[in-house]
Amino acid sequence: MTAPTPFALLSPLSVRLPALWVLGVASIKMFGGSPNDIPEFLRTSFLGPDMAFFGAIMVELSFALVALVFPRWGWMLMSALYAVFLGVLTHLIATGAASCGCFGGAVSLSPASMMAIDGSFLALMLATRPWRAIPKGPTNWLVVALLAGLGAAAPWILVENEQIEVPAPVQVPPTPAASAPASNDTTNGAGAGSQQPDANNAGTPPPAVAVGAWRLPEKFPQYVHLRPPEWVGKSIHETQLAVWMDTRAYPEDATWILYLETCSHCAEYLKQLEANFANDPKVYVFVRLSTDKDEVEQVVHIKPPGEQAALPKETSWVVSPQLPPWELVLEGGIVRSATAHGDE
Repeated sequence: MTAPTPFALLSPLSVRLPALWVLGVASIKMFGGSPNDIPEFLRTSFLGPDMAFFGAIMVELSFALVALVFPRWGWMLMSALYAVFLGVLTHLIATGAASCGCFGGAVSLSPASMMAIDGSFLALMLATRPWRAIPKGPTNWLVVALLAGLGAAAPWILVENEQIEVPAPVQVPPTPAASAPASNDTTNGAGAGSQQPDANNAGTPPPAVAVGAWRLPEKFPQYVHLRPPEWVGKSIHETQLAVWMDTRAYPEDATWILYLETCSHCAEYLKQLEANFANDPKVYVFVRLSTDKDEVEQVVHIKPPGEQAALPKETSWVVSPQLPPWELVLEGGIVRSATAHGDE
């Protein structure tokens, strides 16, 4: 019997090690990440932030699971996946990205460091020539399909991004005291029986009034979507903002700015607003989309006078379709316009 060659012993391991690395990275991203952590060009692509985030995890988990069990076929999947990784990392290095986003928000690793790791795994795998060294054998395609399906289904089952519904305002019915008192004045024939109703109130239901103190939800999803374009024409108290901050505590006739402390676009935009404030003073409400990186990676230091608000750090804030900052113009609590300034 011919003794196995060193490549025959090493090659399956050289496929399974990169697969384990991918499996670990994808799992960290799945349990602790959000669409904010994937590269910007993917997050803002036609796929949308959710599908790009879930799709990346689905592919990584499916390919890694198949490669772990069937390295004979898995080396091709891993080679293709690592080639894509290196292409994405090259783009991130060229654009000056500080983090590769590979681990979600849990670990910050530079694109250059990640390229060194991924490049080493790919070189090791190809150097052992798995297409020759791993002996051919029967492949159970049903198991392959089950492994791929498990990887594809995992993020849809395990990622907790359920949106909490905005509590409906309570309708407060009018009281009799709100009606005008009957008059005995019969001047011009307009007695008590001929009193004219207020044309502005006739047939109009009472306005919706939010009753009770605002409370922060006890449960925090993994990430929360904020879609400002969908708020136009609505009361600010009926948007997702009202779930995570007491919107009733801030001016309803004002310009609200959604921003990130760690966003360079936000820093430049707020600096412009501050420079123009003397010539164009406005009532501002600045809503900070808080993150754990605020103090470490903060770049926003200048903004005009205004009221300050902050969303909680216990979750991640995904603003779409464009990145912050967003400007909301409110009149009487109604969002009249929502404008993105992230690409300026």
